[in-house]
Amino acid sequence: MTSSDNARVASSYAAVRRISRQSGSNFYRSFWLLPRLQRDAMSALYAFARITDDLGDSNEPVMLRRHALNWWRQTTAMNLIGDASATIRLAEEVDEFSPAVAAKLRARAGEIMPALRHASDHFSIPSRYLLEIIDGVLADQQKSRFDTFEQLEHYCYLVASAVGIACLHIWGFREPLPMQAAIDCGLAFQLTNILRDVSEDAARGRIYLPRQHFEQHGLDEDDLLHPRRDARLRCLILDETRRASELFDSGWRVWDSLEEPGRPMFSMMWRTYRALLQRIAEDPDAILSRRVSLGMKTRLGIVSSHFVGPLYRRLPVPPAEVGRDPRTPPLQAHS
Repeated sequence: MTSSDNARVASSYAAVRRISRQSGSNFYRSFWLLPRLQRDAMSALYAFARITDDLGDSNEPVMLRRHALNWWRQTTAMNLIGDASATIRLAEEVDEFSPAVAAKLRARAGEIMPALRHASDHFSIPSRYLLEIIDGVLADQQKSRFDTFEQLEHYCYLVASAVGIACLHIWGFREPLPMQAAIDCGLAFQLTNILRDVSEDAARGRIYLPRQHFEQHGLDEDDLLHPRRDARLRCLILDETRRASELFDSGWRVWDSLEEPGRPMFSMMWRTYRALLQRIAEDPDAILSRRVSLGMKTRLGIVSSHFVGPLYRRLPVPPAEVGRDPRTPPLQAHS
């Protein structure tokens, strides 16, 4: 690349680092477990996913949100193909948006595409996974109910597993990658998010838990849209925590294929989400009144055990939670 190309890529990496830092996400803090080049690539991936989510969550009418996401998808595809030093290309029809929206789309593409393209090329991230991230947000514009668990699985694959597989390419892995384990890990994370957000999603008129499952417990849509303390709903939530736990168990198998630099970040994410699932299982009714989260002591314990070398080396591998039903109190797990 020429000096001007290098300057453009460096400026883009500065932009994605700023976007990631300003997000305040715990996910961003875990980037510091990675070497610099991988950390910057994770910032590019995170910024791309963040902007994609923002396009889907904007206050524009749903048809305009879909149009913007389709434009973003075309622009992403155009820039992931071909010479990494080429000028950033924009999909056509950007002028069909309002001047403010068109300017924002052009600016975002100019900011992050050089870094995303550089990271994608350097770490050989297949473009399909990046495009599937956009497909997941598009799916959110079109569907707010799922009849079967298989439908939910496909949605979770798009919004979570595709991101995770892109992460694995950045972290590095030894072939063969256990692809089903990688997919299951994303499903486990997203199903945990869905359980945590049952009430928030209901307020937005969304039900992510599949009809197939809640009808087995004698529940209907109204029970999910206006959730209240109910033994049937409690049983549904506990059943879903068991299902998610099995996906976590499968997802941990990714560990054996990971290169060493990526293991701390993977471990920290896995243990954080699995601890959150445990909290939900211990008090299923809590999701009705608040957004369940980990306490400060638990969060600090997970963070310190990954950032402090001696503590990290003492972590059990596999984690004690593997094979443990979250509905069983930890002290009784091996009885």
